[in-house]
Amino acid sequence: MRLPWILAAAVLSLGGLWAQRLPHPPANQLYRTDAVPRIDISIPADSLNAIWNNVTSDYEYHAQFAFTAPGFSVSGIEVGFRLRGNTSRQSAKKSFKISFNSFTSGARTQGVKDLNLNGEHNDPSIMRARIAWELARDLGLPAPRVNHVRLFINGQAYGLYANVEHLNDDFVAHRFARDPGNLYKCLYPANLANLGSSPGAYKLSSGGRRVYELETNKAADDYSGLARFVTALHATTSTQSLCALDSVFQVNDYLKWLAWEITTGHWDNHSFNQNNFYLYEDPASGLMHFMSYDADNTFGIDWFNINWATRGITQFGTYPLYTKIISNPAAQRRLGLFLSELADLTDPAAWTSRNQQIRAQLAPYVEEDPFRSLDYGYDSLDFWTALDQAAGAHVKSGIHPFMATRVASSTVQILQGNVEPIVFPPRIVGHGALGSLPIQVEVWDEATPTVTLHYEPFGGSWQSLVLWDDGGHFDEASGDRLYGGLLTGVSNGFRYYVTASDDQGASTSAPCSPASWTTYAAPNVVLNEVASANVNGPSAPNGAKEDWIELANPGSSAASLNGLYLSDSKSNLGKASLNGYSVPAGGRLVLWAAGSSSFNGALPFKLDALGEGLYLSKQVSGQWVVLDEVRLPPLMEDQSFGRRADLSYTWSVFDQHASPNAPNAGSLGGLIEPEGLRLVGFPNPFSDQFTLRNPFSEPIVVEVYTSLGQRLGQFRVEAASEATWRDEGPAGMRIFTAQGQVLQAFKRD
Repeated sequence: MRLPWILAAAVLSLGGLWAQRLPHPPANQLYRTDAVPRIDISIPADSLNAIWNNVTSDYEYHAQFAFTAPGFSVSGIEVGFRLRGNTSRQSAKKSFKISFNSFTSGARTQGVKDLNLNGEHNDPSIMRARIAWELARDLGLPAPRVNHVRLFINGQAYGLYANVEHLNDDFVAHRFARDPGNLYKCLYPANLANLGSSPGAYKLSSGGRRVYELETNKAADDYSGLARFVTALHATTSTQSLCALDSVFQVNDYLKWLAWEITTGHWDNHSFNQNNFYLYEDPASGLMHFMSYDADNTFGIDWFNINWATRGITQFGTYPLYTKIISNPAAQRRLGLFLSELADLTDPAAWTSRNQQIRAQLAPYVEEDPFRSLDYGYDSLDFWTALDQAAGAHVKSGIHPFMATRVASSTVQILQGNVEPIVFPPRIVGHGALGSLPIQVEVWDEATPTVTLHYEPFGGSWQSLVLWDDGGHFDEASGDRLYGGLLTGVSNGFRYYVTASDDQGASTSAPCSPASWTTYAAPNVVLNEVASANVNGPSAPNGAKEDWIELANPGSSAASLNGLYLSDSKSNLGKASLNGYSVPAGGRLVLWAAGSSSFNGALPFKLDALGEGLYLSKQVSGQWVVLDEVRLPPLMEDQSFGRRADLSYTWSVFDQHASPNAPNAGSLGGLIEPEGLRLVGFPNPFSDQFTLRNPFSEPIVVEVYTSLGQRLGQFRVEAASEATWRDEGPAGMRIFTAQGQVLQAFKRD
């Protein structure tokens, strides 16, 4: 990543500091949004005719794939090619799926297993899905990557398509960093009706497919988690639903998704149309997560004569997941806070400008789309006016007026009064009792709450630890709603919960009943960053570009690794002994996956760039226990996968700026330059220090990055004051951000 790309991306994305913290894999080439790439499919004529003659078939035909974008192209890639979708199969402009691993096991292009190309034939703007998913990403939701591409089949133009990332095992590995749990694709009529506690009851079919289709771990075919979740859902009442579901469902994430669905008018969903959502059972927490999908029928598209811009936020649907939760007053208040956040993210000036940029980008390619007018007669004028005007029939509003009405309507529907702090499930890093355990918890509130971890060591008494959101307590960035701290002295494990109290005297705890965390007599050294496709990065002591694994020690004392093991196999945890190694206090250790133990730091196994598990373990009373683990997603050359910030819970792909033995680097994607926010810095260029002057009446926290996206640190500039930044990093450009927005760039000699 280079500076010009960063500044170009700034124009097209609104994501602020908060939104950046959620792990999204880099766009790479296939999802780049600075251009409209071209995809060419070459397929035998008889295969193409078979596709047109059997539109309900999912049979994949052999084809050749080529991709062309400015500065990048690939061709001659063997793929499986078929139709996709539901009603779009009967349309003139159809949607397609391209699979890179259909005929070559494990094959990927640019780290991607398959592509979903959606024709968007219902939408005269061709933009609704992309705009909706970018807004979901702004809110910090695990949204799919999306851009637009031009499709050609056997040299014939098929038009403009939304290229929306598919939800599969790669998707969840990138975002949850654990061996994939069960991912259920829920399509009509997925109403989550109570079918009893038997897992087999939820394997029902409709239209030749399962209503709850298992997308991962298919061989096991285990529906017990889904049965457990649905049973718990129906056992709740309106007064107890949030805590009753606490042990099986991520309620707060669901409410955040619900706020997004309401704000975008996404009615083809779980609550109204029993359709288009996923449920994911996270093996790390044991909780079921909700994720929405298929966002084309949004922003004023309607087939039921319902005004989705004014529809009541507590009357948005009739099916049990929605009704059971939204009937709870506390859930309504939490939903209101998330709706308010979305209203802020759709500030008319910035949000409108971003959408206009997308329109300007797509406009040259609308005319060459021969299929877009065949279903509803849409022409280029319909495309150009779609942001601001209705197209008639099922398109009852322009995108911008819909949003203005929806935000205004939601604002008056939100329950008035103070919202109790919203506390997400706490997250703990590591199981070693010797040293320090980083603790993190996400907390939302209108003001700055007081957040406290309550813990009871097994055999001990309850104690407390204050958690902070200041960027200095393993909480990532200051002001990002992530609170952190270090817990020590829990040698036998502990029970715990977190309480957040606001300035109005309201408080909330999570989980509702104390949870347990097991610790073992081992140093709390944890996996911190991994590179499984090292080509141009650091060299190992043998001179080769071996893949590497970075361990980190949050403790204040050096940690001996005697008795610990590393392995890439959960069935063989003792692959590599770490006897003789240690990690300095607050420091790191890099080991090399060389496939042999021929030099100091070498491990007798290699890493798979297509993704695999990695486990740090030891034996306790003759039994193996895992102290820390991560699931590596597929990585491209010179990418690494690491904790978003050192020792934080969240993992992220670092795009070609890995940082072994250095602070973990993060992406600058999703920044815009705000109007009126300017700081004066001097000198420029500078050598080892420079000064920033803050002319405003409020203090500001400034974050410093290299042009490659590596975070160097942060400092505070008081109101109407100056502060000096001392820079010990390498020569090059420095990017300064505040509140997630690019301020200025300076050069360090």
